[in-house]
Amino acid sequence: MLSLPSIQKINLALSLLLLAGCADFNAGWNGYQDPYYGDPYAQSDFDELLAFGANMAKISPSARADVCHTLQKRQKNPPGPGIYLHLMVGRLLSDTCGDIHKILSGVNAIPAGSMSDVRLQRFVAIHTEALKRLQNVSRKVGTLERKQKSVQSVLDSKDSNESKDTNGSKKDETRLLREKLEAIRSMEKHLDESSDTN
Repeated sequence: MLSLPSIQKINLALSLLLLAGCADFNAGWNGYQDPYYGDPYAQSDFDELLAFGANMAKISPSARADVCHTLQKRQKNPPGPGIYLHLMVGRLLSDTCGDIHKILSGVNAIPAGSMSDVRLQRFVAIHTEALKRLQNVSRKVGTLERKQKSVQSVLDSKDSNESKDTNGSKKDETRLLREKLEAIRSMEKHLDESSDTN
């Protein structure tokens, strides 16, 4: 049978082992749970973004819209760099991923230290320029559409006036406006074709 001093020594040794084990277990815990743990959209590493883009390219437009809506919901909470980077990739594949200007502002606000991977920096640079181009093409198409509507309304008013006035100069003016309208339509078609190939 064990004596009382030996039992106390064993208890002391077991207590020290238990304390050492607990200290080692909690050594990596900083008092709060990582908010990005388990959230793939919050990750901002190169491989994750590349895989996300490849997977999104394979799904249907309606499924892309669902992914974009999910990303936009997560953007309402304080978004981390990963959310903006995923929105940037998603916006190239779907218009439903939000406003290009807001996405680029969010990406530009990401601290440089969080993108230390050179591959990620290059990836972001390429996608940023692609989004800027897409934004410029959208602006040009919008301008052309407004001009086309303006010219069409002028032509419609000229047609109604032409039936009342048979002056030859009015016919020439109408013909000139129609030619301008056709030129605008051909430029718009050319822009659409160039944006489809990019």
